[in-house]
Amino acid sequence: MYGAAGTGKTVVAMHRARKLARDFFPDETDQILFTTFNRNLAGDIRRNLQTLCTDAELSRIEVTHIDSWANQLLKRLGYTVIPIEGDEDKREELWRHALVHKDESLELPDEFFRTEWETVIQEQGIHSAEEYLKARRTGAGTRLSRRGRLAARPVFERYRKLLSEEDRLEYADILRIAREKLESGERPQRYVAVIIDEAQDMHPEAFRLARAIVARPEQEIPPNSLFIVGDGHQRIYRRPTRLSACGIPIVGRSRRLKLNYRTTE
Repeated sequence: MYGAAGTGKTVVAMHRARKLARDFFPDETDQILFTTFNRNLAGDIRRNLQTLCTDAELSRIEVTHIDSWANQLLKRLGYTVIPIEGDEDKREELWRHALVHKDESLELPDEFFRTEWETVIQEQGIHSAEEYLKARRTGAGTRLSRRGRLAARPVFERYRKLLSEEDRLEYADILRIAREKLESGERPQRYVAVIIDEAQDMHPEAFRLARAIVARPEQEIPPNSLFIVGDGHQRIYRRPTRLSACGIPIVGRSRRLKLNYRTTE
């Protein structure tokens, strides 16, 4: 579901959570995960749900920031999770060391490698040379031949190795590893539905993780198990994400909210 600011997307998502808990998944073991990109908004949603739901319903609706949820899952599975985003000086240092491996014949600026890492490598969950050669680079802004991709890859490999040596992870890696653990069968808690708010700023790995929470890779997404709301015009942090590329088909399943409740009219 999508709509402009003021059309009530988050309110609809909260009512959806109550509807799921009350009518679709009423069993006391059915858990519903309500995720959002904004930590402060998560607190507001939790408080507002207290006015909508009974105590029994509310006890089965977990409201959290998506990165925090993935972080806690990995910790329960025994991982040491230290996001590199919390230490920008260290991150800059690692990139400086990685860029030493840059192939000067490519004549590409340092910033290209960081952008390519964020918008191609991490967004598509690329780990091998074969995956990189097949990766979509639409809108990347810089053309890169097959030979160029192979020549650029050592920088990315080195940066990933440096992260590992420092026991650091990027948030995208936290989301990806959490997804991989769920897909491999490590499910410490079973959720029957996931609601995603503020979807316009979610990393593609967040959508892949949400899918993995409610369905295995070979399965179709069960009915009523995934509800997504957002507005591309309010996007702050990310490029547009194709949900179909994350294993989430939405053709014929999306709706737009048109009435704006913040205007005088």
